[in-house]
Amino acid sequence: MPFELGLDVGCREFAGGVWASKKCLILEAERYRFQAAISDLSNSDIAVHGNEPADVVTEVRNWLNAQADLNAVGPARIWGRFTDFMAANYDKMTANGFSDRDIVKLPIGELITHMKLWLTTN
Repeated sequence: MPFELGLDVGCREFAGGVWASKKCLILEAERYRFQAAISDLSNSDIAVHGNEPADVVTEVRNWLNAQADLNAVGPARIWGRFTDFMAANYDKMTANGFSDRDIVKLPIGELITHMKLWLTTN
């Protein structure tokens, strides 16, 4: 991730124009850990999640809601829908001959296809 983050910050700092207002959310497992390695992030949003997936959802939801003025549903509802999908998808995939390892290694594109299908029926 340091390479991608560097590109993002570089666009904001040096490209000017529309890129000058570019925003990014940086997720970190522990508060202030980034300071040991990267000192140029003082003007960026750093969201600490403690390696808790539900906290990642909360941080991303809150940041997107603030940036885009979304009036989004609460993080608990988002997390609940996600876990509902994951349980249903697991059951469907194991019934279709996928092992736990197969499910973990499922390509992102295929997972997104499963999510879209689930959303149309749920």
